[in-house]
Amino acid sequence: MNSSFPIVPAEPGRPARRRGGGLEPSSPGGAAPLHQAAEMGLNSGEKLRQECWEMIGGRTRQRLMELAGGVIDWFARRDASSLDGRPYAVVFGDRGLTIAEPRISTEHRPVYAISAFLFEPGSLRHVPVDHRPPPHAPMAGPALGSGPRPPVAPVAGLDSADRGLLGNLPPRAQELLQTPFTSGQRVLRCNWAYEGFEHHLNMFMIYLAGARDVTVATGTKVIPAGHSDATAHWSLTCYRASVARRIGK
Repeated sequence: MNSSFPIVPAEPGRPARRRGGGLEPSSPGGAAPLHQAAEMGLNSGEKLRQECWEMIGGRTRQRLMELAGGVIDWFARRDASSLDGRPYAVVFGDRGLTIAEPRISTEHRPVYAISAFLFEPGSLRHVPVDHRPPPHAPMAGPALGSGPRPPVAPVAGLDSADRGLLGNLPPRAQELLQTPFTSGQRVLRCNWAYEGFEHHLNMFMIYLAGARDVTVATGTKVIPAGHSDATAHWSLTCYRASVARRIGK
């Protein structure tokens, strides 16, 4: 059995700035919802991201990196909708978020469709989220924090799998990821990947992309001895950038 496993595929505004280059979690549109966690499954039968990346043609990979700029994080995995089992890839850099998806051309040849959310120069901001709850701490939920939370409108464009994955993240990370989408902006694309052991994910990335903003979280998850998924320790960096231009879907 392999010692590292990829994720099981899931089914089917300007950024507020503050001193130090961070992000403000609040939004004029209201509070971001906090979600119930779904199981984060691991599958030893899937190829890891490096092997999937190498299955994609060199010209496609080069184009993804050219558009993304300085690479911050990335993932690649098998595309469940690809009849020939080809992978897709996502690259997040300081200039954009880029995606390559397998397609069949009108000449019935295997090709890749590239789409991108290109950032306004200087708009990318980030903040660390270091979450270290003690064992047996109460699970994150709508009442976490100072008193009960009022009803919060759902973020448009997120399905149950997206919400279930978000529910595993620290509340602050959930808020930072969703804040741009609490004022009516719809999430156009959401996807994620992770790899590692049952008690240690050494690679984690999720992105939410809309017409005006992109948010990304990258980092690691550890379940220390005596802890559970509910009290996992997360070391994340949350990013947000304004979209200047889109390519493709």
